[in-house]
Amino acid sequence: MKISTIMIAGLIVVFCLPALKFQAEDLPSLSADCLENRGKRDVEFNKAIMKDIITGLELDIDDQRYTEVTDRGLDAAHLIYGGKELDEVYQSLHQQFIVASRGKPSLFVRPLEAYLLYKQPDNTNVAVHLKLTNFKWEVVEKKKAKGNAITYKLLKCEKDYLKKKREYYNKD
Repeated sequence: MKISTIMIAGLIVVFCLPALKFQAEDLPSLSADCLENRGKRDVEFNKAIMKDIITGLELDIDDQRYTEVTDRGLDAAHLIYGGKELDEVYQSLHQQFIVASRGKPSLFVRPLEAYLLYKQPDNTNVAVHLKLTNFKWEVVEKKKAKGNAITYKLLKCEKDYLKKKREYYNKD
C-alpha cells in the first residue's frame, strides 16, 4: 500500500512539475537594471520630500549637526546594541515611525534631541520634535504646514511590467 502511494505521488510530481515551471517562466518580472533605477528614484524622491519639509517648516536641520536615521537604520542599531525586548528608548522612537506618509519618514538625531519628519498623504509636512528624558523619547512639539506636492513618477520599465502583468492575468 505504501509503495503504491509513493509511486502515484512520484508520477504526479514528474508530470505536474514541468507544467508549473513553464507557467512560472511566463510571469513578467522587473529586470535588475529596473530594480536598481527604481531604488535610485526612491532615494531621490525621499530626499525631495525631506528638503520640502525642512524648508517649508523652516527647520534648522543640516547634515553637520544631525544624523539622519530611517526606520531600518533604527531597527539595525537596536539589534547591534543588544536588541532587548523591553527597551524603552528604542520603543519610544520606533512608535513615532508608525504614521501614514508619502515616502519614508526620517529621523534626524543629535544628542538628547531628534526630529521625525514625514509628509502626510494630503501633502501636509509634519515635524515631530523629540527630547530624551528619563530613558524615553518624548514629544515636545509637533509642527504642521501645507507642503508642496512631490510627484512620484513610474519608470518606463515599471509601466511596461504593469502592462505585461495585467495582460498575463487577463488572458484567461
